[in-house]
Amino acid sequence: MSAQQDRADQEVIESGTTGVVEGIDQDLTPLQYHYLSLLQRLITLKGSYQTDPNFEAWLMGAINKAIYSTLRDSIEANIGDAAKELLRREHQVN
Repeated sequence: MSAQQDRADQEVIESGTTGVVEGIDQDLTPLQYHYLSLLQRLITLKGSYQTDPNFEAWLMGAINKAIYSTLRDSIEANIGDAAKELLRREHQVN
């Protein structure tokens, strides 16, 4: 492993908790915050793309796959319930 990679791993481990995601009432690690904020951005992108006049099904499929992948990453990072809550809220709005 390179020295640069070793430093990057230490930064993630040593950085403690950070970030707040709207509607999620728990302390998040930097990685958990990354996954939930990414999921929020993807949900917003999906919502805005659905009304795009240049809508293409293949691109919506890619957005849906990105959302699913981020959900799986969130589950692996022990914040699956919070991620599912974000998705549940998105479905209630639509």
